[in-house]
This record gives sequence, structure tokens and C-alpha cells, in this order.
Amino acid sequence: MNISLLRRLPAALTITALSLAALSACATTPASSASTTDAADTAITVENCGSQVTLDAPAKRIVLVNNDSLPNLEALDAVDRVVAVTSAPQEGLYKDSTYSTLGSLSLLSTEKNSTGGSIVSQESILGAQPDLVIAPENAVDREALAASGIAVYSPSAYCANPDPELSEPATFDRVWSEVRTLGTLLGEQDLAEKVIATGSAGLSSTAPDAGTAAALYVSSGGSVLSPYGGPSMVTPVFAAAGLENVYADSDERVFDANVEDIISRDPGTIVLLYSSGDPQSVIDSFLSAPGVSALTAVEKGRVVALQFAYTDPPSMLSIAGPVELSGLLATLP
Repeated sequence: MNISLLRRLPAALTITALSLAALSACATTPASSASTTDAADTAITVENCGSQVTLDAPAKRIVLVNNDSLPNLEALDAVDRVVAVTSAPQEGLYKDSTYSTLGSLSLLSTEKNSTGGSIVSQESILGAQPDLVIAPENAVDREALAASGIAVYSPSAYCANPDPELSEPATFDRVWSEVRTLGTLLGEQDLAEKVIATGSAGLSSTAPDAGTAAALYVSSGGSVLSPYGGPSMVTPVFAAAGLENVYADSDERVFDANVEDIISRDPGTIVLLYSSGDPQSVIDSFLSAPGVSALTAVEKGRVVALQFAYTDPPSMLSIAGPVELSGLLATLP
């Protein structure tokens, strides 16, 4: 059964559309995915989730609605351009300077809606005076913010209506695409290419065969198990660590599955993705779920927990994912 994308976003937020202001007209440059010129005062236009994102100049004031793009901003030396966030970054993933910079910012106030999701008012966003908001598309009102003169960029994995190619098996090219696009919006195209070159060189071309695996997000106290399919970054991260994603044949990024289906695919290893808490509590929650004891991976003690950010959405942490995952695999029987 398909599930809402926002259930996979621990800090996903929705924006309420309030007062609107006329968006200043900006000259654009033709773009398929991203385009600009070197002049800092020349408008920048990129294509994003079927919409055009236009900035009068490289983004200088950024609001982050969840931290999925933070790894790429860090790689592009742009953390100091962030002026407001909706959640603190997960520990153990970033440079000390990143935590220090973001720690000085006040979190935008949020409240829960009737379904348990979080809401941040448009006034909160406007109060930060950003020129760019980076957020999942379903978490913001793109048109309302654009009418107020604020551009919105959504990571490609979180487009409400993704392009058909995003239903194909993922590769690390998606990371490079995200870095290039952000580099364009920041006016840092040359640095983006250097980041990509370094990241590409750091990926191992071959890895010892480590068998099959399934990546699962566990929610509702262990009662909901959600595998990640071919279009997710789990697929290339697994491959770079020597694993084969047993759900690589699915054209859905993430979806709910019952235990019987997981058992039928017989993954040799279970990789639990988590974004809060400690790894052992995540493993314990999974092991308490009805029926999972029949999984071969559970019987053999081949269950690990990997921080979610090392896989999805595409980011420079995805590039570090294979090394992190290989380290966890080395601890298994």
C-alpha cells in the first residue's frame, strides 16, 4: 500500500498560505535542469519539480525546512547562508562548524495539525527574509511563497509529481545533479564541479559481494515496515557496498510492505534506516514487530541500523553511505 511521502520525513512541514505579494519580474536564462551566468547580478533560473525557480542573484539567505539538503550546502561552503531552520541537524553527520553555525539560529516555531504533521506559518518564513526556501514540495506552498518574492527549491526525491526518469533505478548521478543545481542557485558552479570530482573519485568501483539486503524504515512502533525500492538512493549505496537491493525491481521509492512479502524476497541482511534515536532502539523496535523472527536475516543476526541521511535523498552523505554501511556489515556474523 502506498504511503504519504511526508511519513518518511521526520521534520517534514507544511506551510499555510497567508498574505501574498507581487513577485518581481526576473529575466531568465534557458535551462533544462540548471542555468546561469557568472555575473552575480544576473537572474538565475532552474527547472525544479516541473516549475521554474528564479532568483535575481545567487541565494544569500536560505531557510531550510528539514535538513535534507544540508550535506550539499556544507559541501558547497554555504552553511553560513542559512538564516533559519525548522529542526536541529542530526548528531554525528556534519562538521563541528556546521553545528556551531546552525546552533546559533532560532528554530522556526511549528505546531501539529490534526494528522500529526507539523505546520510552520508563512509569517515565520517571511520573518526570516529569505531569498530561497529549500523544502519538500509537499511541505510548502510554492506559489504563495513565490507571490511573496521567495523562491522554493525541492530536492528531486521530494517532488510531488516526479519526472518519469525518477522512477528508474537510482545512480549516484542524482547526487551530482543535486549538487550542480544547488551550485547554480548559490553561484558556486565551479566549486560544485570540484565537489563532484572529489566525490566521484572517492567511490569504489568494485566491492566484495555481500549478498542481498532490504532497507526498511520502521514506524508506528514497529508495526509499519517500509522498504526502499529501485528509485531510492538505497540501490546505488547498497551496490557500492557489495549488496543487492531485493526491492530494486520496484519503481517506487518507498512503500509499505507486509512481513510475508519481505520474507518471500529472503534478504540476507536487513538495513534499518533511522533519523532519530539510537541504532539499538531502532533494531529492538524492528525485532518486536510480529512475524519478523521468520526472516533469515533475523535468524542469522544480520540486522544493522544506518542513519537515514547516508542513503536518501541524494546528497553528499549518500556518497559516504557505502563506507558507513560496509563498516556495519563488517560487524555481522
